[in-house]
Amino acid sequence: MIYYSNSYSLEHRLQSQDRVHRIGQRNPVTYIDLITEGSIDEKIVESLQNKIDLGAKVLGEKAQEWLRLKPIKG
Repeated sequence: MIYYSNSYSLEHRLQSQDRVHRIGQRNPVTYIDLITEGSIDEKIVESLQNKIDLGAKVLGEKAQEWLRLKPIKG
């Protein structure tokens, strides 16, 4: 799954990821966020990460790693 644009809504992001994990899906899934350094997309993904971290603290769960910012320099 490649994301070229995100919104600040964590609910929308999680829902779009759930669509890939539909019934019958047995293959591994990779999520890729296309982010330009210094862009608004960078801030949006950071905001989504913060929401996941906050939810993990409140609910006592580990934060999910799939939304971590891991920039690939090329």
